[in-house]
Parts: sequence; structure tokens; C-alpha cells
Amino acid sequence: MHIDYSAQPEMSPLRGNRAYAALVEQHEDVDRRIARIESGLERPEGLSLAALKLRRSGLREDLARQQRKALGQCCNCGNNCAG
Repeated sequence: MHIDYSAQPEMSPLRGNRAYAALVEQHEDVDRRIARIESGLERPEGLSLAALKLRRSGLREDLARQQRKALGQCCNCGNNCAG
């Protein structure tokens, strides 16, 4: 399942957020690498395919957390941070 985290509405509170943009870029890089490995175009070097999938999952969670916080919602940290 591909989620386009870079497709933000123009008025998004995350628009222009460099840290968020860097996470999006990392997620896209890991996602592309996984696709190349799964299609046989690339061999896993350094990290195994399972480790790459875990990394992608963690990035996905970080992106979703930042989106929720930007919308004033609880980021699921367990501290009821929504105001």
C-alpha cells in the first residue's frame, strides 16, 4: 500500500516544514528501495528486506503522528496531548 505523504493540501500546517519534508523523502527512498528489492532489480545490501520494511513502518508512523499533531489531535503518545 502506497501512501503519498507529500500530497498535502496547500493550506496544510505542515507545508514548508523541513523536518516533515525530510521524513517524507526518507519514506519515499525506503519505499522505492523495497520495491526494487521485491522486483529483483536490487539485492539487499546493508539492511535486510525485513529491516527496511520495519524502517518504512516507523517512518509511516512518524509521518502520521506529525500530521495528527499539526491538526491539533493527539499524536497517540499516550499522554492525551490533544488540547
